[in-house]
Amino acid sequence: MAKIAAKKTTKTKKTAVKAKKVKDPNAPKRPLSAYMFFAKDQRAAILKKNPSFGVTDVAKALGAQWAKTTDKSKYEAEAAKDKKRYEAAMAKYKK
Repeated sequence: MAKIAAKKTTKTKKTAVKAKKVKDPNAPKRPLSAYMFFAKDQRAAILKKNPSFGVTDVAKALGAQWAKTTDKSKYEAEAAKDKKRYEAAMAKYKK
């Protein structure tokens, strides 16, 4: 009975809803990570081997394959190049 009384007396906290920040459609797209370049490169091969895979199955397979990959330098170089592109675009955008 004490537990029931305790539940009745506790007040629920209401959290304030923050206004969502409006995104500028002219802002440059963020740079892709090395994993995203890897996923873009390998997704078609995984779907070709397993045509019945859904989105989550493909994501799980890509994650497992990424974890096993030892030579990630190709994708890291692409990510670094994309980061430089983004930084240059942001510098131009902020002027």
